[in-house]
Amino acid sequence: PKESAEHACKRELFEELQLEIDIENLNYLTSLPNVYQYKEIDYNTIDLFYEYNVPEKFEVSLALSEISETHWIPLKEINLDDLAFDSQKIFFKEYLKNF
Repeated sequence: PKESAEHACKRELFEELQLEIDIENLNYLTSLPNVYQYKEIDYNTIDLFYEYNVPEKFEVSLALSEISETHWIPLKEINLDDLAFDSQKIFFKEYLKNF
């Protein structure tokens, strides 16, 4: 709704995790096409991938209507088969080569 991708990212992180970020420190990495199915209709979308470093682990405050649970996973332990979308799998397959 009349906002930049960076502002949408900031809003979503706050809505879902109660995490306040400074968009000046948000690092755009890439974008990938995706298909999101909802009510048996395929929607072509574009997924934007950003990196943001938090100073330390923080206790996540969940918006229970959005997320049921969270847990920290070391980057090297991310299992691509556990990711929901092909765009995420493609992104993390490349991203994790740096670690």
